[in-house]
Amino acid sequence: MKSITNLMIIKWNMKNMCWMGYTLKRENPYTFHHITKRCHNGKLEINNGAILTKNAHEYLHVIESRDLDMYDYINAVLREINIQGHMPIERQLKAIDSILNQFAREHCGERTAKGNLLIKDRYLRKS
Repeated sequence: MKSITNLMIIKWNMKNMCWMGYTLKRENPYTFHHITKRCHNGKLEINNGAILTKNAHEYLHVIESRDLDMYDYINAVLREINIQGHMPIERQLKAIDSILNQFAREHCGERTAKGNLLIKDRYLRKS
């Protein structure tokens, strides 16, 4: 795990849930998400990061590949959480959950170019 991820885990006093509401597990560890992407000059620093589990992070980038508006909305909520300096509040978790559910409804059953399901079961199970 990157040292910046460890610093953020301490700063946000994270226990067992990431900023998108996914539960931390051995097979679903925390990761660092660049709110502003590296390719857009986003730096690897606390004020540009969100702590997501591996599954949440993967799902967020699946959403990015199919619906930039939904991705941007979730990223805006992640930026708000970063700025407030504490774990997400109920309103933020509900907003993210609403987008995740909408994306799942709209893209249920879709497949990748390789024929795999776009939305994996583990993306839909937050706990």
